[in-house]
Amino acid sequence: MQTKDFKALSESIKIPLWGLFIIGVLFVLHVGQSLLIPVFLAILISFMLTPVVLFLMKLRIPRAMASFLVLLISSSLIVLSFNSLSTPAGEWLEKLPKEIRNIDRRLKVFKSSVDNVKEATKKIDDLTEMATGDSSSGQTVQTKPGIVAKMLDSTQSFIGGFLIFIVLLFFILAFGHSLVRQLGRYWKRLEYETNIIKAISDTQQTISRYLFLITAINIVLGLIVAAVMWWLGMPNPLVWGASAALLNYIPYVGPLINISIVAVVSLSTFNTPFNILMPPLALLGLNLLEGQFIQPFFVGKMLTVNPVIVFLFILFWGWIWGVLGIFMAVPILVSIKIILDQKIENQNAKAESEES
Repeated sequence: MQTKDFKALSESIKIPLWGLFIIGVLFVLHVGQSLLIPVFLAILISFMLTPVVLFLMKLRIPRAMASFLVLLISSSLIVLSFNSLSTPAGEWLEKLPKEIRNIDRRLKVFKSSVDNVKEATKKIDDLTEMATGDSSSGQTVQTKPGIVAKMLDSTQSFIGGFLIFIVLLFFILAFGHSLVRQLGRYWKRLEYETNIIKAISDTQQTISRYLFLITAINIVLGLIVAAVMWWLGMPNPLVWGASAALLNYIPYVGPLINISIVAVVSLSTFNTPFNILMPPLALLGLNLLEGQFIQPFFVGKMLTVNPVIVFLFILFWGWIWGVLGIFMAVPILVSIKIILDQKIENQNAKAESEES
């Protein structure tokens, strides 16, 4: 009888405990973002750079030295890219007020129509307030910043987080393999039948392949976009190529943002409707070609995730970790999917071996 009561009690508190656990995880993710963001980012980047380290090791370069060289070359390329893009981006930011006035002048016809609608709406509201005797029209309602503002918040302690990221990334590349072997020996002592080393190695290789392919596809897409924008006469084509490559890490949302920015710049640059529409339409066509044909062909079923789940994941991590969370959302989601698929495959293989 006491056993049944204990089981009933444990079942009744299971859901509240799970709720408290989820709330605790969300709290830790949000409060500890200055530490957790560099850790997650270092792990994801290590998956992509590990094959390069292994290639250098085949050339008889020690693993620690190979890891240092990979970090040095990667950091140098990133710094050179930012330096080459900072000048045209800065020039565009300086011209931004003038371009905004130019866009405002071109949209004057539409703006006057909107103003007329607003004026008519205001008159209707005034008549309604006079009829109801409502005197609260002069009050100003202040709204709190929404989810977009939260997603665009900058991360705290950038310099400290960057140092944590660099140091941790080096240690993962140089000594992560020994940690995996130690975990494998520990699990073997616990008499687990699963080969933890093989499972981690297979998962790492799959995630590395995915991140490497996505990065290569995004770089090629950025180069093609830059060439097309140059051919169409867009100012600063390298900037639009870099934004296309960077924002393409965010499925659906990233390309839409980039197309909107290019459309605004095109509106302020060209005069004829054909020339105005060509850059955003060309970018839309390239994104559709990449998203519907190129990426599925190379990536395969690794990214066969429902778009609703992808979008919700982007919103969630953007809400938790801001801009960096948005960029890490899809790699984290794909990593989780690959780990779960690996676990299911191992279970199926184990079941088949037991049946035979």
